[in-house]
Amino acid sequence: MKKRCLIAMLFVGFTTLLFAETNALIEVELFKTWVIGTEWCYGGLTIENTGTVPLPLAKTAEDFEIGQLATRTLDNKIGDLCRGGPPDLIHRDIAEVGEGFEMLPVGEKKLYEGRRFLFLPRVPFSETMQFKVSVYLGNGFFIDSKPVTVHGVTPDSEEHVATIGHNKFIRAGKRKGPEWELVVITYKDERWLYKKSLPVPQLNISGASYIPVCPVSLGNKIRVEPYDDALMFRIWDGDKSMIFHMNKGMIMEGPDENDVLGKWTRDKKKEVQAHNDEVRRKKGAQ
Repeated sequence: MKKRCLIAMLFVGFTTLLFAETNALIEVELFKTWVIGTEWCYGGLTIENTGTVPLPLAKTAEDFEIGQLATRTLDNKIGDLCRGGPPDLIHRDIAEVGEGFEMLPVGEKKLYEGRRFLFLPRVPFSETMQFKVSVYLGNGFFIDSKPVTVHGVTPDSEEHVATIGHNKFIRAGKRKGPEWELVVITYKDERWLYKKSLPVPQLNISGASYIPVCPVSLGNKIRVEPYDDALMFRIWDGDKSMIFHMNKGMIMEGPDENDVLGKWTRDKKKEVQAHNDEVRRKKGAQ
């Protein structure tokens, strides 16, 4: 009964949004503006409520990414889908089986920490690709960012670094479970470390997907070693050390020049906090 009441209240709230001035400024930060063939863009975002009513946003970054974050073509002709499937079904799951929603007050900003976001361009791969990043509020209602532009490129080189998998599932010298490659992609004067999928013949999967991890300064001097008995690895970029989580595809700890997401998040968190403090101060004065 309690869960049904919560869903009913959320439905009424989302319906009300359609008749109020609902708006938001979505700022998208891409850590590089070029992609290779099967790559998703990599970045972070902030959401500022610029309307006149509070915005319902998922409490956790995981629920937000699956049920509210979407990328769309500029003309919306390619399916308005969130990461997990049909928008309203996944959106409802945030309330039913997820951690639920919280309201972003008018004028304030929201930053999700501890998770990187991958943005699927949703347009044919080409030299210049434009799309928008959207936040789904339910009942077919999206709020969109300004157009985001990325460039499709052919890399100058690809260097194999290591093959990784679950460190604990090793028997008779063979690792059990899925494995990935770590490779360094060079394009012009930039080098990026990627997590690359391996072919799975039994599932008829032959093509590779590339997931960007972080910029690196060296190519043939990258070293990788297990960090724990599960999913963590220590990656050396020359004498600089990083801690990498295989499943999350994230640098969990490392120098700012490698951990670009971590540095951006720390800097943006201070900016968002200062902004929200000022908004609340002005509201209090009124």
